[in-house]
Amino acid sequence: MRGHVRSPGPRGEEALRRDAARNRERILAAARSLFAERGVTGVTMSEIARAAGVGKGTLYRRFPNKGLLCEALLDEPTRAFQRRVMELVAENESGALEKLGRFLEEMVFFTEENLELLYGGQEPLCGSARVERFSHPAYDWQRWTVLVLLRQAEREGEIRENLDLEYLAHALLAPLAVDLYYYQRYVLGFSPERIARGLRDLASERL
Repeated sequence: MRGHVRSPGPRGEEALRRDAARNRERILAAARSLFAERGVTGVTMSEIARAAGVGKGTLYRRFPNKGLLCEALLDEPTRAFQRRVMELVAENESGALEKLGRFLEEMVFFTEENLELLYGGQEPLCGSARVERFSHPAYDWQRWTVLVLLRQAEREGEIRENLDLEYLAHALLAPLAVDLYYYQRYVLGFSPERIARGLRDLASERL
């Protein structure tokens, strides 16, 4: 029948899925290698496509910008970090404020280990997108973790009552905004340990 397009069928669809998965892994491997060698901002999407052996159309269909590539490369480190934090929050040996300080310290070292992807991944952001990152599930999980620990600290009498915990959850995470963290590390020369100590002080019994 004229105009009829035949479906590739179950086997054809499976082959297409395999090809798509292979292309994705090749793109991520190429991006990971190039980013490690020259930094996220020093690599173009065209270079990633060439290194992966795929066309630019294939690359852009999967990853329209480097920010989404960075997000994909951060997926496994983020999952591992979240598992560690869940174990920390669930333990019974420490009080809520101690857990909060350790969580913020863990956040510092996660940021340090993944700074190139976190910082370079924000390169494509502009306009309203720079604010929308605060509604991203990753940030929302961080905020909720801090808020849960603050509420626990309030119940346990470790901090004053009637504090604005919703605001404080954002305020305690603010120093970990990647632009500020990058500035502190590479312009001011602060060490990760110094930043972690400062954050632990912010989350101390002074609240």
